[in-house]
Amino acid sequence: MRLHELRLRDVKGVADRTVTFPDSGIVVIEGPNEVGKSTLLEAFDVLLDPRAKATSQSKAVKALQPVGRDVGPRVEAEFTLGRYRVRFAKQWLRGATTELQILAPVPEQLSGEAAQHRIDQLLSEALDRPLWDALRFTQAGELGQMALTDSAVLTKALDGASGADLHSADGAPLLERVRAEFLRYYTPTGRVGGELKSAALAASAARDDAALAHGELLETQTLVDEHDRLRSQAAELEAATDGLTTRLERALELDADVTAIVRAHEESTAALARARDDSMRAGADLKRREQQLQDLVEAQEGLSAAEQAAEADREALAAAREELFDLAQSRDSARDGRDRAREVADVATADAAHLESLVGASRLTERLTRLAGLRVDEASAGEDLTAAPEIGTPALRALEEAEHTVVQLRARQEARSARVTLEAVAGARAVIINGEAVELCEGQVREVPLRGGAAIELPGEFRLSVLPEDDAAELAADLARAEENLAGLLEKSGVSDLAGARAAASVRAAAEAALRAAGERILDVLAGQTESDLAAELESVERQASEHLAARPADYPLPEDNGAARAVARAALAARRESDQDFEQAERALRERERRVNQLEVRVGQAQGSLETRRQQLDQDGARLLQAQEARSDETLRQAVREAVAAYARVEARAAVTGRELEEADVDGVRDRLAQAQRASVEQAAKLRTVQQAQAQLQGKVELVSGEGRQEMYDVAMAKFLQLRQELDTVHRRARAARQLWETLSRHREAAHSAYVSPYEEEIRRLGQAVYGASFDVEVDQDLTIRKRTLDGTSVAFDQLSGGAKEQLGILSRLAVASLVSAGDGVPVIIDDALGYTDPQRLQRMSSIFDAPGERTQVVLLTCTPQRYQQIEGTTTISLTA
Repeated sequence: MRLHELRLRDVKGVADRTVTFPDSGIVVIEGPNEVGKSTLLEAFDVLLDPRAKATSQSKAVKALQPVGRDVGPRVEAEFTLGRYRVRFAKQWLRGATTELQILAPVPEQLSGEAAQHRIDQLLSEALDRPLWDALRFTQAGELGQMALTDSAVLTKALDGASGADLHSADGAPLLERVRAEFLRYYTPTGRVGGELKSAALAASAARDDAALAHGELLETQTLVDEHDRLRSQAAELEAATDGLTTRLERALELDADVTAIVRAHEESTAALARARDDSMRAGADLKRREQQLQDLVEAQEGLSAAEQAAEADREALAAAREELFDLAQSRDSARDGRDRAREVADVATADAAHLESLVGASRLTERLTRLAGLRVDEASAGEDLTAAPEIGTPALRALEEAEHTVVQLRARQEARSARVTLEAVAGARAVIINGEAVELCEGQVREVPLRGGAAIELPGEFRLSVLPEDDAAELAADLARAEENLAGLLEKSGVSDLAGARAAASVRAAAEAALRAAGERILDVLAGQTESDLAAELESVERQASEHLAARPADYPLPEDNGAARAVARAALAARRESDQDFEQAERALRERERRVNQLEVRVGQAQGSLETRRQQLDQDGARLLQAQEARSDETLRQAVREAVAAYARVEARAAVTGRELEEADVDGVRDRLAQAQRASVEQAAKLRTVQQAQAQLQGKVELVSGEGRQEMYDVAMAKFLQLRQELDTVHRRARAARQLWETLSRHREAAHSAYVSPYEEEIRRLGQAVYGASFDVEVDQDLTIRKRTLDGTSVAFDQLSGGAKEQLGILSRLAVASLVSAGDGVPVIIDDALGYTDPQRLQRMSSIFDAPGERTQVVLLTCTPQRYQQIEGTTTISLTA
């Protein structure tokens, strides 16, 4: 595949963008974050997705729609698939359209479902999907490994590179035919399936049908045998019915006799119960009369005791009221003492606080005095700092560096410069050296260094000019500039030389230190407050002290000092606590006595009411007893008890006689025998009916199955089973042969597969050594994934490598694939925002490995930092802007 042009309109944040790609080489698409670089790939993927039709409402399609705009996203691309060059476009959600234009080899134009069907056909024929997915390295994907074993294009390339030729024109069809024959009988995992499974199921079903037919044949014979057995059983049951009828009639006669005896006993028993009730009722009436007499006597005695207790409570109440009056007076006296003690304690506590505040005021006054002195020191230090030259550490360092430079340049010039010696040999002479008049006495010698050249003039006679060499002139110019820089810095600092600058810096540093020290002492004195806070606090303390002196009672003397005030306050508080306790004790005693008085008042009131109620109840009980005795005397009740006891004795003797008769009659045995006879008769009749009904039903079934021809059906099913069993044996033989052939070829294919891993491993090794050096090596598994990396003799498993190393190996493996695959079968290598984990040195070496794959296929690098790829030569850069 080759991607030539990609256009997006109304896709996410992209309003309209067209990107044109060269047919090969390296393309760097750069732009800031969220400008839409990854959106290009996402949109192209959705365009080629056969599920994302123009009418689709899938999540992936809806994700392309711009936020807040009711428009349909449109993606259009021009690309080459094998021998076809096409332009394909889709628009979703609004105005859905699908358009396909085949530009070469034969022009075609399609739209709608026909266009979608045609592009799907081209993609299935010419695009290796596993290779397309594998050669993309995206920022959203996992680092490193990729799935390659399913790529037919890569497999073909590796076969050619290794010489295995397993997937050649002759080998691949043979494998596919053998695999197809194997899959006729088995699943891809080797389980039974296809024709073998169908034949086995057909034979199993035929066997089940034959077994079912045989079962139905046996069922027919069973029905005939069962019908004969039921007929014999019905005859036996009818013969046994007569004997059961005679037995039932005899049991009914015995039951009638027993029922008469039971009835007589029940009547005597009922009479006995009535007599017992009469006797008990008479005894209860007599006992109730005797209890009434006893209750009346006990009520009279209880009334007398209650009257005595009530009198005692009234006497106790009078005494408690007298004690209550005395306790109230004691409580009032204790309250007065408590109030006086509280007043004294309050005054003493306020005096102690007053004297304590005076001590605090003294401390505040002292702090304000110290603060004023420190402010004077701070102002003096500030004045010293203002007067000092503004030479700080950076300025002093710059002066020192400038002077050091001048000294070095002068030393170098002195060391390199030649010297001219002048000597007056014929009397004193006036000479001008470098514009300076010099008087030479006879015999005097003077050396003139030729630093930047020299001009010697004998006035009126000659002028000698010595020009320096080029490097000497350059050195002289450097010295002049250094001296000019030093002079400028000295002038700016307001000093004449470096020593003066150092002295000024020392004076300024001392002034700054003094100013800082004064500020720190001021902060210590303030202790987190401001000067106005201290003054306001002092004013408040003094005002409160004046107010206290004006408000305190005059009859209490003010203590002399703070210690005496605290002692007086402690003594007053102790006296207050003692008076509080005395008052609380007196209050508790008074409350306790009040509760006792209240209790006695309640008891006296309740006792008075109870006495009245009991007197009335006693009078009522006496009147009711007298009325009952007039209606039925005590003697009458005693006579009724005697008569009831005699009647009960007579009825009890009759019940004993009927009881003996009932025991002798064996009632339970007679009734059990009757029940057994009745049950046997009912069961016999039920059995007979059941047998007769089953016989009738079975008769219908026998007649029905006799006309079904079950023997013929069994013969047909058995013949079909034998036929299908023979067919299964035939299919099974073919399946075993196909399985053996497939397993043999598979073993050979695995051996060849091991061979074609080598070219892929060698290509990764070649690219890796360009990045890591000659010590780099890799080990690749049979599934074409990197197992481990070796560097400087140390081997590390891929999963244990750092994120940067995984990312680099992932890119190396994709470039290796691109190098192995032929240009016509390949797909673009797309790397999205990679090498972010790579250090600058290795990044430069990584850049060198993109050239070779770029000559064979398209390599697209998406990044927001194009500096990562600036070392790659011959790249095409496409800049995206918002």
